[in-house]
Amino acid sequence: MPEHTKVSAEDQALLNKFARSYQTQTQLKAKLKEAKTLVENINEASDEILLLDDEDSASIPCRIGSCFVHFNSDSLNDHLEAKKAAAEKVLAEKTSDLDTITTEMETIKKVLYAKFGDQINLDAEE
Repeated sequence: MPEHTKVSAEDQALLNKFARSYQTQTQLKAKLKEAKTLVENINEASDEILLLDDEDSASIPCRIGSCFVHFNSDSLNDHLEAKKAAAEKVLAEKTSDLDTITTEMETIKKVLYAKFGDQINLDAEE
């Protein structure tokens, strides 16, 4: 029977920090996916606007919140570019945050695996 390593208060604090970081990482991944989808949708909408003829581009409905507002193609392109810039900024921030938290988690994993070896499992099952 293998000898079990005693868990100190510092070890428990690291385990707790890893668990909180894992939750944060999961939330960041979801937000990152949302931001990527938003950027893709905006790009698709912009492409569709380019395909419209002059008659159809005079009044294009765009959903803002729970209502639709009519724009001409130039105004809508400006609106979409502003939304795209904001979404890309969020995407960059979330990517940076995710990289930071992942690096932090890898550092904690190394410390904990060095002490506990195969007595713990910190790898997510996906």
